[in-house]
Amino acid sequence: MQELSTVFVALALEAHTLHDPVHCTTPPGTPHRLSSLQRVELWAEGAVGKVHLELKSVSAVPAAPHPNSTPLLTVSSPAALAAAAAPAAATTASRTATRPPAPFGTCSGAVQKQLRFGISGREQPTVPVPLPATESLAEAVCCDNRTVAYAEPRFLYQAPDIALYSRLDAGVTTFYDSVCGLPLFRAPLNRSLAAFKADTDEHGWPSFRTAEVVAANVVTDVKSGLVSSRCGAR
Repeated sequence: MQELSTVFVALALEAHTLHDPVHCTTPPGTPHRLSSLQRVELWAEGAVGKVHLELKSVSAVPAAPHPNSTPLLTVSSPAALAAAAAPAAATTASRTATRPPAPFGTCSGAVQKQLRFGISGREQPTVPVPLPATESLAEAVCCDNRTVAYAEPRFLYQAPDIALYSRLDAGVTTFYDSVCGLPLFRAPLNRSLAAFKADTDEHGWPSFRTAEVVAANVVTDVKSGLVSSRCGAR
């Protein structure tokens, strides 16, 4: 955010940049401008022709690490993530993760151990929110409402210790709630496995369509759009 401008000159079709000390979002003496930002918008206008814009990602990280937080896992591409070192215990957690304290916990119980897709080996939260290092990634993402705006790191399903595609059933795979074990998704349905993989690879997270949702066990807040299970896991 320190390199973005808050001012756009519509008539000149030019955006001010950090090189303009008058319009930079963080000129000396005015750090409050960053804290007051409420949204980020991206657009393109072709002054002399069509615009081809490919947006790879938009993310937010803390301005400075919290003393109790763990390092944030960031990757620039699926290949970079796949090349990253996997945790020592890839499929079995070597310690007991702590649950989020009240009033931050949303789940009806603790995240299960030895989860099928290897996430139990991710013993630190690695999200851009200051959390105790004793919370696992699953507890942080599924059950801690302080991380409600975040998911697990993008392309994590491709990491060597996760390797989602190698763990899928032949035909349809049922995906269960990580806390109480309720079935939440069955995929692929009404499409091919290749189509499921294409959607997942495009978005960077396992992606399901309406027909693949076990509606009886999934709750959607129509106001906020938040999706959770009947057990409180997100």
